[in-house]
Amino acid sequence: MNSEPGKPVVAPSAWVGADLRSSESWIYELSQTQLNELDKALQAVDATGLDAPVITKEHFPLPTLSKTIADLAHEVEEGRGFQILRGIPVEKYNYQQMRRLFWGIGLHFAKPWPQTKDGDWFIDVRDEGKNYDENARGYHSTSELRYHTDGTNMVALLCLQKAREGGESSIVSSAAIYNRMLENRPDLLDVMYEGYPHDRRGAQPDGEPRLAPWKLPVFSFVNGRFICVYDRKPSEWGRNLAGEPFTKVDHAAFDFIDALTQNEDFRLDMAFEPGDIQFLNNFLILHSRKEYFDDPDPAKRRHLLRLWLDNPKSQRRAINKIHLYTDTPLPDNIDIKLSN
Repeated sequence: MNSEPGKPVVAPSAWVGADLRSSESWIYELSQTQLNELDKALQAVDATGLDAPVITKEHFPLPTLSKTIADLAHEVEEGRGFQILRGIPVEKYNYQQMRRLFWGIGLHFAKPWPQTKDGDWFIDVRDEGKNYDENARGYHSTSELRYHTDGTNMVALLCLQKAREGGESSIVSSAAIYNRMLENRPDLLDVMYEGYPHDRRGAQPDGEPRLAPWKLPVFSFVNGRFICVYDRKPSEWGRNLAGEPFTKVDHAAFDFIDALTQNEDFRLDMAFEPGDIQFLNNFLILHSRKEYFDDPDPAKRRHLLRLWLDNPKSQRRAINKIHLYTDTPLPDNIDIKLSN
């Protein structure tokens, strides 16, 4: 892989939805033998009484499945940038067991990463009656979400219960978006390379300013790898906090990207089934979610579990040191090529 500014990204990650819609190559269905292996590992952990984050890979051995999970992790890191793992029998386990099972799989996939400044390892993605605006996270609402990337290397979502209607996941290749911008509007790339100060919306460590003390590039390259970090609203709010509102060029650049996310040829929509785990590389994939409507029965309401994951061996490791909202900026000795 040899990506660099000013040249198209030529890699499996530069896909368009139209090419993948009729394929199931991105879905891996667990066999009964593999499910038995997971069950055995879970029962062993249950017997110890341990829970995340104390559980380690040694507590959750997967003698044969671990190789398959490692292959899927490589696909997410260096391939198309996403993967579905299908077939976990969620009806067989209680909520606490599902957390342990999800954690165990995550340990073999990458390294779990805390999702909040308070050290929360899991996020329950379900409706809590919140309004999706600057004061509430979208995962606690039923609203359609803006296309964005999360604040870590990879994100995993485990479906425990799907919605009565709607709630489909929608993803887009950021490399394909970059290639189209390079082809059609290269004049917009400079502001994307330069980046934006981010509004951390209360997620920053105590004592640190709400406005991140660095500019986060939307498009960048490190170690010959393409990287995208995209969340329009925090970028706009960050500029406002800095007293430098978006210019016409800034709006044009984000409008160009937003238009492509609505292009059916570009995006790929998928409906989760209970027992599905979706893995995404945040540096390669923009993701969203359609609006959904829940069942009146609380037991049948949409419920996902979210894990954040970090790959310590990632070739995108340099920019990954930011972890966007909750960690520290890049060290001065890290050289990230942002433009020609």
